[in-house]
Amino acid sequence: MISMDSDEIAMDRDMIRLLIAIDEDKDISQVAGEAGMNLPSLRETLSKLLNLGLIEPIEKAVACLDTKFINTCKVMLSKAVGPMAAFLIEDTIAELGLSTSKIPVYRAAELISVLAREVPEDDKRIQFQKSMIDMIPKK
Repeated sequence: MISMDSDEIAMDRDMIRLLIAIDEDKDISQVAGEAGMNLPSLRETLSKLLNLGLIEPIEKAVACLDTKFINTCKVMLSKAVGPMAAFLIEDTIAELGLSTSKIPVYRAAELISVLAREVPEDDKRIQFQKSMIDMIPKK
């Protein structure tokens, strides 16, 4: 049970386990695993800790693809499918719920894969995929 009498905070064992496991360098699944919690318990306990002000949400900056990547993608896709490449890229980015200026690096392979499906010839598709995968920034 949580009580906020005077300046003391009482925590249950789940809250303590979660506080010990939380680390901003870990993703939520790692934290849940280390705390031995399932998703519903994790959500409930996180909510308690947030309400008590013992933790706070953080937003990490996500690395995004630069314009060079998109421009190279247009050139390489144009070689494979012709002048429709720019439209295919714009449509695919929109379908994936992304913005041309903010495509997370971790979604680059997905973008390449979806675009490659638009290339009818196998050899051109493979060449497009290989050249674009080499362009994905390494962490």
